[in-house]
Amino acid sequence: MPMPLSADHDWQRRVIERAKELDHEHRRRPRSPWQSAVGLALSLRFLRTAARQLLTAPRRPEPRQVEHPGPGQIAVTFVGHATVMLTTPLARVLTDPYLGDFFLGLRRAEAACLHPNDAADVNLILISHAHRDRLDLASLRRLAGRAAVLVPPRCSSLVDGLGFGRVVELAPGQSFEFADVEVTAVAARHEGGRGLFDWAWRGACGYIVRSAGANVYFAGGTAYFSGFEEIGRRLHPDVALLPVAGYEPPALRENNMSPLDAVQAFTDLGAKLLVPVGYGSFPLGYEPLDQPLAWLRQICAERGILGQLAVLGHGETCLVRGGESTRA
Repeated sequence: MPMPLSADHDWQRRVIERAKELDHEHRRRPRSPWQSAVGLALSLRFLRTAARQLLTAPRRPEPRQVEHPGPGQIAVTFVGHATVMLTTPLARVLTDPYLGDFFLGLRRAEAACLHPNDAADVNLILISHAHRDRLDLASLRRLAGRAAVLVPPRCSSLVDGLGFGRVVELAPGQSFEFADVEVTAVAARHEGGRGLFDWAWRGACGYIVRSAGANVYFAGGTAYFSGFEEIGRRLHPDVALLPVAGYEPPALRENNMSPLDAVQAFTDLGAKLLVPVGYGSFPLGYEPLDQPLAWLRQICAERGILGQLAVLGHGETCLVRGGESTRA
């Protein structure tokens, strides 16, 4: 049933005001004189970080096998970058798998942490968009087999022929049932093209994964936008997997979120647990690799929601029942 016109106008006004406030908060962040030299200084910092990582092998935490949990629980494992494993009693779901050590010449600071037995057990893969760090053909070939793959519109041709049991395109609003989960695609604000000689229009989306243990929202790649409030009102996520890196220089916020944006999105969603993703592997923006988590913790402490933040190291798992979590 459509919202009354006055209520719709109130909702639009709230979203516009929030976006303005976020822009204002980003502009007033304290910056050193060195940082204020913006273009050249930030570019040099990015190049220095990339060069240092080329000379340093990625840290490789020891992967631990994650057992399928009991009824009413879901295990959330941070594999690295935007790759998260969701394990239910009957399903093992992997988001945006990127398992390699290099991306466009950039070397990982920390390797993807996924136990080989868990990788072999993955039976559902969610792809948020066609960028090469989200739809990585080499990683998908390592996982090919009986798994089903869900992709946004106009992305199935990139995955067809890799040997998966089933490839399904989902547009926002469409759902797919598998084992003991139901996956619903939702909107995202992100340019979904593949790039590098492939400029065809392709879709981008996030996903709500419903199970008996919790409703988990994987935002994929997205900037802050009005859809978070709608997703929260309609689909009631308990756990929000939100990206928090790749926000400097400011133009990157057209497609990505800063920690401040992510906390506002978490509030809009009305979720109970915030799990940050997309940090600590590659220098996606000009900010230092350790800055997103430090800033995120500061914001959550200031807003009194530190207890709702679950920062997982590479390979770490938390067990979730509704919005309550415990470390595995």
